[in-house]
Amino acid sequence: MGKKLLLFMFCFILTLGFAGCKKKAAEPKVEMIEGVTYIHNLSTPLHPNKAVSFEEEFTFKEKDESGEIRLFKPFRYVIDDKDNVYISDESDMAIKVFDLQRKYLRTIGRKGNGPGEFETIGDMAFLPDGRLLVTDYQTRRTSFFSPDGQFISSFQWKKFYSRVYLTSHTSYTVNENVFSEEKTELWIKTIDFSGEDLLTFGKFTFPEMKTLRQGNIAFVTSVPWSPSSIFAGDQKRQWLYHCLNDKFLIEIYDQQGRLFRKIDRPYTPLPVTSEDIQKFRSRYEERPDSPFAKLAKEMELPKVKTVAERLLVDSDGNLWVETNEERKEGEKTFKAYDIFNPEGFYDATVWPELTPGLFANGKMYRMAEDEQTGMRLLKRYRVVWSENK
Repeated sequence: MGKKLLLFMFCFILTLGFAGCKKKAAEPKVEMIEGVTYIHNLSTPLHPNKAVSFEEEFTFKEKDESGEIRLFKPFRYVIDDKDNVYISDESDMAIKVFDLQRKYLRTIGRKGNGPGEFETIGDMAFLPDGRLLVTDYQTRRTSFFSPDGQFISSFQWKKFYSRVYLTSHTSYTVNENVFSEEKTELWIKTIDFSGEDLLTFGKFTFPEMKTLRQGNIAFVTSVPWSPSSIFAGDQKRQWLYHCLNDKFLIEIYDQQGRLFRKIDRPYTPLPVTSEDIQKFRSRYEERPDSPFAKLAKEMELPKVKTVAERLLVDSDGNLWVETNEERKEGEKTFKAYDIFNPEGFYDATVWPELTPGLFANGKMYRMAEDEQTGMRLLKRYRVVWSENK
């Protein structure tokens, strides 16, 4: 009995030792280097069986309750803290507002270049006090509207800006694009509401560009899978996420422009296959004589794909990294999204059936094409988490 008991205790302790080693191996390594927290995740997520699905709740249709057409060519959209939805319309260059019950509330702006008017609606974003900020790429102007849709003010850009990532009461964070014959540059800056620079995060990487000249006209296109900087803003925490997408390394900046965290995980880039090349060049088959078809045909493509294509932040502060990893099931193709929790830990990899659009107030919104009319319509979805068996 004594020998059996000793043998049992030895096996029990050995089992605990293996279990402890296994638990320790599953933990990311965290270290502090010169004031920056580095989180080295493992190749396996904390929840390998986690899955997500999006269940459609309703559609914002083109007609209101009286049958009047309100949406002609919807494009961009944002959601305020009351779940009101603001949809830009490329047809009449105005912003249409709907409430949670999909009831049409009002129209903001119209086509034109006067106060409160738009030539091209770019990004839309809300300030902490509910004001709506709208950029116009054509007039190079930013306009502000009250929560009830009244025009307040605008200012002319001193430089060229495109995407809006974060807003505050008196400023917002954007990317500044510099285009010239000699160089193409991408800067991230915080500017005030007169267009003055307040803070520079730094100079980042623009995708490789190819140019074809025909007379006095230059045709420019980007090289697919060429390394470039991608960003996402976490408005709640005032964090800016950045990834130079040729490797799996995510940098996080605070609202003072300080780099305070880096997240990585092992990842092997995927090769660019002959099927990928054919798929890219097939986009120009309908117009084989166009300058862009010539550029695509002569372009030398990278040997491997970039790691990531897009960054998103959901309502819980999780970072979604859209990777280039794909799998096919029948006629469907699914893309992998690596999810990192607010602490920077690699939480899960999910393969949603739908490409996620915008997360707001616990819901997901995305544009979808109507099967009968071919019209783009905005849909709202419930986010459902589960565990695969």
